[in-house]
Amino acid sequence: MTKRILDNSISRRSMLVGLGSAAVAGLAMPNLLIGGAKAQGKYKLDLGGYTGPEPTSQPITLRFMRQDFTPEVNALIEKAYAEFTAAYPNITITEEKVPYGDLQKKMQVYVSSGDAPDIMMGRTDFSEAYHAGQISVPMQQFFSKDYLEDFPAPLLEAASSHGNVYCLPWETVGTMLYFNRDIFEKAGIPTPVESTDLEAGWNVEEFLGTMEELTKKLRAAGDTQTWAVAAAASGNGGPGSNYTQLEAIWIRSQGDANAPKDSSAYKTLMGVSEDGRSATGYIDTPEAVLGMTNYQAMFSRKLTPLGAVPNQYPGGLAATYFGGLNYAMRFLGPNGNPGFRWGTTTTPRGKFVFTSNSSDSPLIWSKSKYQPEAAALLGYICNNPNRIAFHRAWGSLPARYSLRNEMEEFKTLQPFQLAAKLSTVSHGAPRTAGYFDYFNAMNPAVKDIALGADPQATLTDAAGKIDRLLAKYR
Repeated sequence: MTKRILDNSISRRSMLVGLGSAAVAGLAMPNLLIGGAKAQGKYKLDLGGYTGPEPTSQPITLRFMRQDFTPEVNALIEKAYAEFTAAYPNITITEEKVPYGDLQKKMQVYVSSGDAPDIMMGRTDFSEAYHAGQISVPMQQFFSKDYLEDFPAPLLEAASSHGNVYCLPWETVGTMLYFNRDIFEKAGIPTPVESTDLEAGWNVEEFLGTMEELTKKLRAAGDTQTWAVAAAASGNGGPGSNYTQLEAIWIRSQGDANAPKDSSAYKTLMGVSEDGRSATGYIDTPEAVLGMTNYQAMFSRKLTPLGAVPNQYPGGLAATYFGGLNYAMRFLGPNGNPGFRWGTTTTPRGKFVFTSNSSDSPLIWSKSKYQPEAAALLGYICNNPNRIAFHRAWGSLPARYSLRNEMEEFKTLQPFQLAAKLSTVSHGAPRTAGYFDYFNAMNPAVKDIALGADPQATLTDAAGKIDRLLAKYR
C-alpha cells in the first residue's frame, strides 16, 4: 500500500467545518506516488484501470452518493450497476441521488457522522480537504499507473494532494466562447477566428470592443431582443453564479505562472497563499482589479443581462456564450440543430487564455469496509465503453486521452479539438483546504461588481473576508 502523507497537526473538527485543512504546496506538486497493486488474475468484467484484488465473494452492500442526472444518463449508470451485480451477484449497490448543489454539504454531514457512503461524488477543487481530513483513499492503491497518467497532467494534479490522487475525475471542462454566425452577419461584423491556436482569438480589449460595436449595430437596426453576450447559465445563472469555472477567467487570465513568486502577477494566478490561508494580495492585486473592471464593463455597457436569462444562446438570442463542450455535443447530435450557424473560439485572452479544470470526481471513503469493491465498481463505471456512452449522452468533455482517441469527433471537429487542447493547459482551483468557503465568498463579490460596485474596494473586502474564513484551518 502506498504510504499516506498526513499532517497530524490538522484539526479534524476544523476540516469538517469546510471540508478540510492543510498546508498548500503551491503550483508545483511533488511527484505523484503512482503505482498501485498488481492485478490479481482476470476479472469477470472490464474494470477499466482497476488493478486491485478480485472483489469479494461474500455478501456486501456498496453505497454510492452522486448527483441526479437526466433520465437518460441515470439509466446508463443504473445499467452499469445491473451489469456489475450480474457478474458479482453477492454485491448489492444502493445509491442516493442528491441535487448537485447539495453534494459537498451532504458529504460533510456524512463524514462527520462516521457513517458515509462507500463512494461519494466529490470535486477536484477539494483535493486538499480530502487529504487534510483523511476523507478519501489514495486512488493509486487501486488504479494502474498507465490509467492515472491517461488524465492530462493539470487535471491529475488538481485531483491530488501531497503526492496522492484523492479523487477520480469523472469529466472535465474546457471553457470556450461560442458564437452565432447569423447574428454577426446581421450586424455586419466579422466572426472570431476558429482555431485550436490559443493565441488566435480575441484579447479582452478586442472582445469588449467588438461586443460593444455589435450591440450598437443591432440596436440601430431596431433589434432590442438580441444580446452580444448571453447571461451566465451555470449554477443559478447570472453574474456571480460560478466563480471557479467562469468568472475566475477574468481575474486569473491576468496572472502569470512564469513571473517571480513574490510578484502580483504570479499571485493573481495562484489565487491564494502557499499555506492556503490568505487571499489578501492574491485576489485584490492590480491585475485582479483590472480583470474585474473588464468583467464589469460587460454589464455597464449593457453587453449582457444583469440577471439570469435561460437559454439565450441556444434560443438564438445571444451572439456569444461562455461554455463547455455540452452545446457542441448537443448541436451536432441527431436532433440538436439549433436553427442557426455556430462556431467556437477561445475565451478572451488576458496575459493568456485561462480555463479551469474543476471537475466532478468520485472518491472512496477512507473508512469504507469495502474499498477494493468500491474501486472495482468505479473502474467498471469508468471503463472506456461506459464513459463514452456517458459523455455522448451528457455532453461533457471526457477526462482521459484514451476516451477522446476513441471518439471520432475529437479527430475531425474544431470545437472538440479546442476543448481537448484547453484541458491540457488548464488550471485547478486555488489550492486551499478551505476552498468551499473561498468560492462562497467570491461569488457574491463578483455579483456586486457586475451590479456596479467598485472592483478594488469589493475585492479588498472579499479578500479580508476570505482570510477570516480560512483562519480556522490549521
